[in-house]
Amino acid sequence: MRGPRRWAYVAMRRSLEPVLNGVLSALGDARFNLDVEVQNRKVARLYGMAKRDQWNLDDLRERFFPPNHDGIESVEALNDWLGVSDEVRVAAAKCFSSFYYGEHGARMVSAQLTNMMPTNEAAKFMATQVMDEARHVEVFEGILGFIDRVHPMNPFLSAFMSDISRTKRTADKLVGMNLLVEGLALSSFRMILKNLKSGLNVSERGYRAIGEPIEQIVRDESRHVGFGVITLPDQLGALSRSEKAQLRVRQLVWLALLYGSVKFHQRDQEIMGLDYLELLMDVIDDHEHRVHECGGDALVTTERMKSLIPTMDRLVDRFLKAEAR
Repeated sequence: MRGPRRWAYVAMRRSLEPVLNGVLSALGDARFNLDVEVQNRKVARLYGMAKRDQWNLDDLRERFFPPNHDGIESVEALNDWLGVSDEVRVAAAKCFSSFYYGEHGARMVSAQLTNMMPTNEAAKFMATQVMDEARHVEVFEGILGFIDRVHPMNPFLSAFMSDISRTKRTADKLVGMNLLVEGLALSSFRMILKNLKSGLNVSERGYRAIGEPIEQIVRDESRHVGFGVITLPDQLGALSRSEKAQLRVRQLVWLALLYGSVKFHQRDQEIMGLDYLELLMDVIDDHEHRVHECGGDALVTTERMKSLIPTMDRLVDRFLKAEAR
């Protein structure tokens, strides 16, 4: 290639290089170009704690769930081993099935958030949360496989988790995942642990199979909620007025679905000696505390949440009656 043709080729290549570089940068550079300098030392400290506190269910499986059911050959023997009635055992399995599905949903959403985090340390922490949620799924598989089976997912929880997974904004997804879902899990697990000891009076072996695994999970969930409280102020502060209004509406929908999910198991909770309204109040009170910590004017207050309870109660009752027919 000589003369004018060569010069034309060189000129064309030079004119295309900036365009090509721009295309390549747009396609790949932004996702990987996170600053290695720590932007939030509290998040970095949480990441260090998450690495330190990782645990392997396989190391504890035989303690929690004795192999071959410890020679248990009948349902009656299993009830005796756990120290509960048949009715309580099945009711617990139905409630725990919702936790099982909730942990599945949490694994999916935390994986999405890993790729949405604005800083390197936040992305690394969310990666540990994905691992935590996978382990929690495994734990409830173990509990349910030992005491009964996995029951179908309740429709309110399905709608709740599905909508959080579809949400595009990071702030919205963090509110749904690390405040509401994890807040519900913490309140539920703490109430169940208390009830296993003082209400149901399960056997020592029964507590080892149900209570101790949940105690392990509670430690993980506390970190997840802490991450939301630390990172949400910046996320909420970056929202426009209209985006904050949209987030408040979305929270009201989520809270209605969360309420429906709790009330769906009202009968099972009563059999276990639990009060679904007491659980809901615990969730609301804990949420109020976190709202103040976040300083988020985009978060729905507990007074607003409490005012909706009678309406949500009627709607859920109507739905459950229709389902029963």
